[in-house]
Amino acid sequence: MHPVLAVDARFCLASCAACGLVSTAPALGEEEILAFYPPAYFGRHNRRFNPLFEWLIRVFRARRARFIERRARRGRLLDVGCGRGLLPHLMRARGWEAEGIELSDTAAEHARHVLGVPVYVGRLEQSPHPAASFEVVVFWHVLEHLAQPRSALRRAHELLAPGGLLVVAVPNHESLQARLGGRGWFHLDVPRHYHHFGLEVLQRLLADEGFEVELVSHFVLEQNPYGWVQSLLNRLGFRPNFLYEILKSESARTEAHPILSHPVQSLLMLLALLGILPLSAVLFTVELVLRRGGTVEVYARRRPSTGEAPTL
Repeated sequence: MHPVLAVDARFCLASCAACGLVSTAPALGEEEILAFYPPAYFGRHNRRFNPLFEWLIRVFRARRARFIERRARRGRLLDVGCGRGLLPHLMRARGWEAEGIELSDTAAEHARHVLGVPVYVGRLEQSPHPAASFEVVVFWHVLEHLAQPRSALRRAHELLAPGGLLVVAVPNHESLQARLGGRGWFHLDVPRHYHHFGLEVLQRLLADEGFEVELVSHFVLEQNPYGWVQSLLNRLGFRPNFLYEILKSESARTEAHPILSHPVQSLLMLLALLGILPLSAVLFTVELVLRRGGTVEVYARRRPSTGEAPTL
């Protein structure tokens, strides 16, 4: 492993000399990493943001559902790391058989008990689902949180029917945001992100595990414009992800009233936003033109295994 970036006194990024994948070092074990997912990480009733942003989340989920329906035949969908279950709940309302997977009962509580979404709690590799039983498997900003992404993709290939659709969204370590943001890049999120995928490395990994990439989208309104805003604020020396903290619901914050606790910082940040918002719009356009978005959406098709007949 070759050092890439010192994030803080404890963690750094390092790249694999053999495959080029960038990972967090040292990588924490399953018990250690749980400390970085306290109840506030999910928020009360799994609501992390204020009402306006919660509405926007639902708008983006609906866009995602429509995009999936344009690329896959209706059937069964598995949302890996489904969180509060918004996507499978929406897909079920649209006539799909959709369910989720989560690592903890806390994370799955809203999906199970409020929305009525079937959720398997545990590792994807240990799930009881039969082979070739899904038309779509989704990893939406989940793959970077998995210590063993290759085995997760291998299991996804097993669960998908031949010709099934794999949907992956990840932060793009090869992006302009990552380069200019440095250790202040909003999507770095060490140590919760075990891995930091560049698009080239991700595509190679997908090919190795039996997938053929059909589409890569850098036009990610849900993530990329805000990624620029927060990364630039971080680089200017404001409290790390301070604006993001303000936009959260009170139950998901580390401080109940961040504006009142840091009034001068809040005022200076408001003034800085007058310049940062238009600059972020320009940078978002530039990354689209250069195809180096801060996060990317990848849509890939499961190739038939040896002996399987391709589906039409």
